Amino acid sequence: MKKTDKKLFDAALTMRYAGALSTAILLSACSSSPVPNYYSLTTQVSPLANSKVTVIEVLPVGLPDRINRAPIVIQDITGKSQILDNERWTSTLGAELRDNLSAGLQQKLGAVDRYNSGMVGGKISYRIATDFSRFDIVHSTNQTNEKIEVSVAWIVKRNDPTITLDQNSTQNQQLACRMSFAQDVTGNHKQMQDIVSTANTALNRVVDAVALSTVSLDSKKIARVDGVICT
Repeated sequence: MKKTDKKLFDAALTMRYAGALSTAILLSACSSSPVPNYYSLTTQVSPLANSKVTVIEVLPVGLPDRINRAPIVIQDITGKSQILDNERWTSTLGAELRDNLSAGLQQKLGAVDRYNSGMVGGKISYRIATDFSRFDIVHSTNQTNEKIEVSVAWIVKRNDPTITLDQNSTQNQQLACRMSFAQDVTGNHKQMQDIVSTANTALNRVVDAVALSTVSLDSKKIARVDGVICT
């Protein structure tokens, strides 16, 4: 082999090895990237014995854009936010809240949510529109006291197909409520699972309040729920 050909061969071989090495390094870097952890909200509630509500319609919830995302967002008391790309909800937080609010209310009331069911009209139903101005995971600056801070308002509207437009009145047909509270994180505040568990507890409180207000509207009674203001 001529010297010139050998040099070309050696150069090509070196480039091939360099390319293989670069690919190996890239694959190694990708394989060493952290695998995200995924979490879901869940509701665990006890059925109401006095509920006569059979059909509900739970609309998508309102939620600020700053937290309506899949990555979990942690805030401190100064307002600074940290987006945890490797700690994620299985869907956006807004979808998690709506789906589990619906599931909890169906269990609590013994009702069917017709929003996605394709159920036709003909029965008295209750449309529930919910707006969370806060569903924040907040920790103090020294990270020793974490809590879930919730501010939520909802409107329950009765839809009675037997009432004509002339007979229809907002009186006894609609109820607007709101509540705010903070749920302290129990367990190890550094464990995300404990934070998620506390978020579930907070959502259960919301489900209980919305269910009781819906039953009150159905029975045409004044809604009296601890920590809740209804008009």
